[in-house]
Amino acid sequence: MTLKPLISHPPAVPIAMAYARSEGAVSRGLSRDVIFREALVDPKTQTDVSFAQLVLLYLISIKETDDKFGGLGRRSFPPSQIVLMLRVMMGCDTLECALRSLARFHETGQSISIGLRIRASEAELCVFCDDALGGENAPAIEDIYISTLFGGLSYFLGRRFPVTAIVTRNRAFASSTRHWSIAVPLHLGPVAAIRFSRSLLAERRQGIPTDDIWWAVLECWLSHAHGVHTRVSHCAASIRQLNTTALCDELGISPATFRRKNSASGGTFRHFREETLVRASLSLLADGSRSISSIAAELGYADVRSYRRFIKGATGLTPDQLRTNSDATSMGALEPEVIARIMGVANGLSR
Repeated sequence: MTLKPLISHPPAVPIAMAYARSEGAVSRGLSRDVIFREALVDPKTQTDVSFAQLVLLYLISIKETDDKFGGLGRRSFPPSQIVLMLRVMMGCDTLECALRSLARFHETGQSISIGLRIRASEAELCVFCDDALGGENAPAIEDIYISTLFGGLSYFLGRRFPVTAIVTRNRAFASSTRHWSIAVPLHLGPVAAIRFSRSLLAERRQGIPTDDIWWAVLECWLSHAHGVHTRVSHCAASIRQLNTTALCDELGISPATFRRKNSASGGTFRHFREETLVRASLSLLADGSRSISSIAAELGYADVRSYRRFIKGATGLTPDQLRTNSDATSMGALEPEVIARIMGVANGLSR
């Protein structure tokens, strides 16, 4: 039986996202060519950019505009406010304390507000950008802020923050069913929010407060959300134990609740696991020194032929064709330099 193709492109984002994320900086007078060059993005040869390239591009826009939102708003939002927000969060012992402290922090005359809503078994961290700052770009700014919060919360817990869904007001994502960055179910709604299990509120901080907080958060976000750089092997190894019980433990929900939520979003656990395996494969295939058999073994396949059949059915291409034809190899070669540049810019913003 042939699987329905899951992914036909590398685990990256269309280059159109890089254009969109640099639009604010360009409107402030910056050269897009310069921004792309510093982010190691070549629009002449790339149709996709890696998540790390997109992060670097956006950090460059933040640095050059001195604006957390890279010029998207009607006025600047100092990056120092994000650093202060992250430090406030890291001064707390439990997740609930951190979220309530963030809500109080955003009550101090800021144009972005945060609220914590708690229901029977679910909690929501709501984000709202006012018109004075965001204007017509307010929903896009909220989405950026949610991604920042996701990174901060992942660093706080010391693992990927187990989001169950993202709610957005951004109608640019009206046709999307999964969040482009956090890769969880995405819904349109009147208030932007991160949804998660209420049981997580009692969890204690695992991340370590640091002067280089922005880099620490970005490193965590990149590794937990996308398996970037040296974290890929760790991420891939955990896939061998990927099953419904393990995932429910991570999310803090029961198997019945998981099946209900997953069914409501149009997915199945089998599809989720297959997609995770394909994305891990694409990351590992970017390393040209790795053999197909070693990648198969790392992902839990005792027989490389079974692995080849799975990849062919899931993507329509063999592992060798994916390695030859995709942008993953060229982007993978750039990744160490991209990460080094991210660290440099992020540490500068943390000072």
